[in-house]
Amino acid sequence: MSRGRIYYGLGVFFGLLLLSWVFFLLSFLRRARFFHPTGVVYSAMAYPAPGLASVMGVEVAERLSGCALVRFSGGLFKQHGNAVRTDSLGLGLRFHGQPGPCTTNAPGGQDLFLVSFHSFGAIAHDIKATHRDDYLANTYWAITPYEVKGLGRVSLRIIASGAGAQGLSRDERLEDAVRSGAASLRLEMAPWGTDDYQPLTEVRLDSQVALEDELRLTPHEAGRGLRPIGFLQGLRVFPYAASHLARRLSHGSSRRSLGADTRRILPDPRASQRMNVNAPPAVSSRSEGRERVVG
Repeated sequence: MSRGRIYYGLGVFFGLLLLSWVFFLLSFLRRARFFHPTGVVYSAMAYPAPGLASVMGVEVAERLSGCALVRFSGGLFKQHGNAVRTDSLGLGLRFHGQPGPCTTNAPGGQDLFLVSFHSFGAIAHDIKATHRDDYLANTYWAITPYEVKGLGRVSLRIIASGAGAQGLSRDERLEDAVRSGAASLRLEMAPWGTDDYQPLTEVRLDSQVALEDELRLTPHEAGRGLRPIGFLQGLRVFPYAASHLARRLSHGSSRRSLGADTRRILPDPRASQRMNVNAPPAVSSRSEGRERVVG
């Protein structure tokens, strides 16, 4: 077992012992996740990025390819109306690694967590530089390492495209960018401790889905070959789970719903794209677009 995995196990232990009850209490009182309290979820498709330089990079990209879910959120504060506070932004992804249709919380996927600052040392500077009113105007970083078989420890970041779309709030800007086909994310990977980032996966957003209350991203989900390592990665496993449980309890979820593994089937976004090619253009209001969900 590598040193990084040992530290990961220690982080899991201390997260359970010291932090899980704190996150549970604060999330219960807040009636939302302690970190990244509110957000929006989009279905997406992931493809290997063009020009992959290494065989191992190609293998990782192929394992990530297929149906995906992407959650955009604020870091600490809820967004009320059009007001956006000084804050970082968060980006959570679940790669199902299959063409679709997919199920929301089925095992075997790959969950990644990224934020709009690249290290804890730079958090104050990067939060000030974060474009808080436009999700797609930022770079997102996984500030803790992952381990890939054959490559060792790696850093991850996401470059977003589609910034500057119309809309009064960041949610509306994102929605408009997705509708215009301009919203995409490029996942890049570099050897840990370097800035030699290379494109790995292209993620194209398809449509908003009503999964904010059901999607349970967890640092422990690493079924597509990117294994979280290090103390900080392990530290958040149980606090994140406790935060999710507290949020559901605070909203009065039944015991049955708490115990059930939600597996709503998501259609293959490529199928909807093929249908749109043959369908006549439709005129719809913004409110109708927000109500468009999968399920």
